[in-house]
Amino acid sequence: MKKTAFLVLMAAVLFFGTSADALEIKIAILAPEGTTWHKVMAAWNEELSQKTSGRVSIKIYAGGVLGDEKDVIRKMNIGQVHAAGFTGLGLGIINPEVRVLELPTLVSNYAEADALAKALQPRLKLGFDKKGFVLLGWAETGFVYIFSNSPIASPSDMDGKKMWAWEGDPLVEAMYREFKIVPIPLPLTDVRTSLQTHLIDAVYTPPLGAIALQWFTQTKYITDLKLSDSTGGILITKKAMQMISPKDQEILKETAEKYSKQLVERTRSENEKSYQTLLESGLTQVKVQDDERERITSTCRKVWDSLVGKLYSRELLNEAISAVESHRSSSK
Repeated sequence: MKKTAFLVLMAAVLFFGTSADALEIKIAILAPEGTTWHKVMAAWNEELSQKTSGRVSIKIYAGGVLGDEKDVIRKMNIGQVHAAGFTGLGLGIINPEVRVLELPTLVSNYAEADALAKALQPRLKLGFDKKGFVLLGWAETGFVYIFSNSPIASPSDMDGKKMWAWEGDPLVEAMYREFKIVPIPLPLTDVRTSLQTHLIDAVYTPPLGAIALQWFTQTKYITDLKLSDSTGGILITKKAMQMISPKDQEILKETAEKYSKQLVERTRSENEKSYQTLLESGLTQVKVQDDERERITSTCRKVWDSLVGKLYSRELLNEAISAVESHRSSSK
């Protein structure tokens, strides 16, 4: 028994790089220091450290210093990183079904997004457990818009555009294929430089992301069309969780849920403010006419169908559509 306890103690020391009485969770986020994500994570760390009397704390690696989300997942799998705040891309690499929450033009406002999340998130959460991860909390980065250096008000306006695509994103690949866009795949960390050097001239991101990553400084237009509500979440490996006492695991989960909800609330509020800030900074808003919106939505439905059997089942897609349509019907 003593030998077993000693081995657990040594494993904790080696895994977390500190004493077993003070476990430091290494968590990676793409958001730079000073952004909403970073501030909320820092506040979470303060409460977590206080409630565990210093037994568990968080060390934040912000701004993508540990690599793109694919890199972070690889590092989590080998124990170099314990947890991370992911966008839908990162979540989808581990659990592809999650991308059903981000289907283009599926939801048009936060009430619809909440209805979709309520219907599907409990089921989707289980998918991470099967892959060796624990979902500590859901988050989101907000509605995605197109930022460009020439006006984009219709699919035809994208002809010849050098459109960025997040490298390795099957959802964006499917969307570009349906819209006949030739993508320029790049990791997130290379986007700003690529805008500066004119390797690309159009990107997609929520307004808050455009400011945090400074992409807006290299673009002139924002297309007033909500393409998708991009999801997110905080994951920790099961291996890391097992090194934490049951009591402190509960504190970790409770505080993570609290601050995940704060992330959603603050992200939504700050995205609204950021949109206006971008217009005030000199970006020109490009209006999309109703007939073009209908055409875009119709093409996006083909994207949904094209990913059945690749990212999610037909059953899950139907559940997603039904959840949104039911909400719309009840809201009339």
